[in-house]
Amino acid sequence: MKRILAILLCVALMAVVPACKPDNIQYPSEIIDPEEQEILSPDLKEEEEQTPQDPPSDENSSEEQKPSQQEEPSQEEDSAPEAEEPIAPLNPLAADGFSPSADTASALQASGLIKKSSELSVLKNRTISFYTADDTPAFFYTDSKGKRLSEWDWMKAYADESSFLVEYSIKPAAVSAKAQRVALFAGKKLSLIQLHSSDLAAGLTLTRPATAYLDLENQSFGISKTVLAQSANRLFAPIGNVDSLWYNKALVGESDPATLQQQGKWTVAAFQSLATANAENKILPLQMESALPWATLSGKSPITLKEGRLDTNINSEGSKSVWAALQKMNQEIPTFLKDEDLGYSLKDGTVFMQYTTLPEKAEEMTLGYAPLPALSEESGSTVTFSGTFFALPKYEDGESAALAALTFAESWCNRYTEARAAQLQPFGIQGAEYQKYADLAEQKGMLILGSKPIEEMVETYLKGITDESINMANAYGNVITKLYAYVATQNLYY
Repeated sequence: MKRILAILLCVALMAVVPACKPDNIQYPSEIIDPEEQEILSPDLKEEEEQTPQDPPSDENSSEEQKPSQQEEPSQEEDSAPEAEEPIAPLNPLAADGFSPSADTASALQASGLIKKSSELSVLKNRTISFYTADDTPAFFYTDSKGKRLSEWDWMKAYADESSFLVEYSIKPAAVSAKAQRVALFAGKKLSLIQLHSSDLAAGLTLTRPATAYLDLENQSFGISKTVLAQSANRLFAPIGNVDSLWYNKALVGESDPATLQQQGKWTVAAFQSLATANAENKILPLQMESALPWATLSGKSPITLKEGRLDTNINSEGSKSVWAALQKMNQEIPTFLKDEDLGYSLKDGTVFMQYTTLPEKAEEMTLGYAPLPALSEESGSTVTFSGTFFALPKYEDGESAALAALTFAESWCNRYTEARAAQLQPFGIQGAEYQKYADLAEQKGMLILGSKPIEEMVETYLKGITDESINMANAYGNVITKLYAYVATQNLYY
């Protein structure tokens, strides 16, 4: 009797339990972003397409028409809508028809990169004080009346409009970093440290990271996040202020560097070919103040931070491979003898390329720009950051003071970036072309911690790149003790 009862129970259960889904179908327990799902091979996709997704329907089964808690909800009625990908904000400076601001306010607004203060107005009634990095303003712009205004004019107007005071002491570049060091050691309260790119190695010892006050998830069109990253979140700089190779397009023939760069073919070999052609036509191939930026082709800056301390890669294995490639290139390019009666310049058409932030050009001249060429098609090309930077001073002075200083620094970066965009417009770099330039600066930019003492020490060593009579190994051996002693001295302050 028990056996008969068990059989009857099994039959009853089979009658009420809905048909099972195939064993090889497993529904996810959570919705996964399509971009994060594992990509199936074509064979596996085809196999799944042939597998029935739902059990056969049974019109006579009233139980199957009722949704079970274990069954998936109806795709048409209950599935959540697919999440749309967030639309990236548009850069106002890259908009078609963009016209640079003639007012104090920039087209760029606060980005959220600097954390908000609990105060209603973080700058109101405060005093922002600093020493300038140079006795020449970092940027200029033109107002609605056609008057040329400087960085310092902007600061005064911004302070007046925002109800705070700005106090700055103008210092020549040669003494600025030293003057700021003396001021800090004497107990003077500076809101910010301002440094020129040529003084970063020593000047960075006067600064502290701003990490605690940053929300790095937010995008900024005015603050270079690449500079922040390479300075351990210490330096605030505008976007697009880099040195690059500017060249006369009339002298490139069919090998335009910008086009080669887009094709991944802008290499030292391509540069050599163009330099040779121009040298043979009595055109100086390149004007460049220092050879140090070439070292960045190794993937590292020649003077940088390593674990928060000053480090030099000038004679590293990577840098030496760059120097060797340049030596070989220079030996193969025809020797160029300057005419003593000529003043060579890009503007006059007697120079093919100039590595600089912004060159002079004749009205009828068309210039292009490109990064330093890569050693090979498999390696990277670079540009290097230039100009002026802001940073928090080394001593701690409270969160509200730091946020006020950084709010000022962001507004300065925004106005500086816009002034830079205005500089580039006469070169045809506007709209989508401006965005390409800004992207190049951020993606290929390398920060060299400029140091006049270090550059003076290795001057003879670097001359060996173009002068075959100089043994670079011996030249470096002559200064290595002095160089390492200087780096060690600076690291006492980091």
